[in-house]
Amino acid sequence: MKSFLIICCYLFLSTVSNAQSDSIYQTLVAKASLLHLQKDYKKAITYYDQAFRIKEADALTAYKAAGMYSLDGNANKAFEFLQLSIANGWTEADWLLSDPYFDQLKNIYPTKWKTIQVAASSADSRYEKTLALPALRKEINLMALFDQKLRYQKVQAKNDSVKKSINEQIMRSDLRNMNRAKEIIIQYGWPKISQIGKDGQNNLWLIVQHADQDVLFQQTALSAMEKLNGTKEINMENYAFLFDRVQCNLNYKQRYGTQVEWTSNGKASAFRPIAEEYMTDERRQKIGLIPLKIYALTYGFDYHNISMDKSTANDADYKAQVQLLIDSAKYSYEKNEFQKVYDFYNSASTFLGGMSNADNFEAAIIFSKIAMVNKDEKYKSIALDFLDLLFLRSSLNKKQLLQQPSFNILHKEPRWLNIHKRVD
Repeated sequence: MKSFLIICCYLFLSTVSNAQSDSIYQTLVAKASLLHLQKDYKKAITYYDQAFRIKEADALTAYKAAGMYSLDGNANKAFEFLQLSIANGWTEADWLLSDPYFDQLKNIYPTKWKTIQVAASSADSRYEKTLALPALRKEINLMALFDQKLRYQKVQAKNDSVKKSINEQIMRSDLRNMNRAKEIIIQYGWPKISQIGKDGQNNLWLIVQHADQDVLFQQTALSAMEKLNGTKEINMENYAFLFDRVQCNLNYKQRYGTQVEWTSNGKASAFRPIAEEYMTDERRQKIGLIPLKIYALTYGFDYHNISMDKSTANDADYKAQVQLLIDSAKYSYEKNEFQKVYDFYNSASTFLGGMSNADNFEAAIIFSKIAMVNKDEKYKSIALDFLDLLFLRSSLNKKQLLQQPSFNILHKEPRWLNIHKRVD
């Protein structure tokens, strides 16, 4: 009996120790990832070095570390981690061979680079043979590669006119990629990992993430992804990111805490509002995501979990702030103080999930009535903003539109005609 208890105690302590090691490893990698974004290569390397003393890097982390070593001029370590990355499953040979982080290796060590090139291409070819739709994977990966090259060029550009030109190219590329992604999803649904690989699926997700100008398409892609949930055919981290992206684009609170409030230099200040925030880590754990406390470090800010009581109190305070703004807007409307109405409603609309569908519809009516007596175009525009949101939320119907006489002022507006044409 005593021996049994000793064994149980050992197993318990071993499990705790492994969990602590994983947490420390994740924390170090998270800090390195932030420094990676900030191009502070030397500091990133110090964190990677500490992390790899605890645990061997997976393919992606090894690849990122190789890039940092290359930029820091440490060719031996760069080659070592490139080899490790390929050995542990890195498959995107096209990206590796054109990655600007490794330009120095290519130019100074052509023989060693050739060895890496052959190894990467061979691994890619072997992986390709395991997939049902290798040509589609190749097409998607090249689409994403071109997209990321443009964004890298934008970061490197020093001249404003050059940046403007690259921005125009990015817009055209995003539109072209989005249209092709629509065709892919119509034909295949959300392609499975067994069809286009993890990299192909990740890159398709990246294209959809950049399609914020078409939230309806993002919703379609999300619905297609949901059909694979619970299987091994989908990257659930991608699903969580797109779910939260769509929620925020529809002006709802996010669920998994993947969206942040950006500041500058790759840093953020906080997570965007999360529904029932106290449950977030539980949701994240179910789909294999790291805790918020560690995830926040990748964006350069600290986060501390909150209790159910604190979360509930925060939600109540949040709701009260929005209600005060709405009440102030209505009061200002009664006083014919139209600019104040605009300001109060505009502020209320910035609170994710703050205004209900009924609140949004009422705001559209009020601004339409204002537009009847005030010719400033911004009142029509904001009325249509509220109606657009309701349309995207599938919370608008033709009967509602046609039975509201105040909307007559909007009937010649292109956005109204588009909503009216597409709404049920």
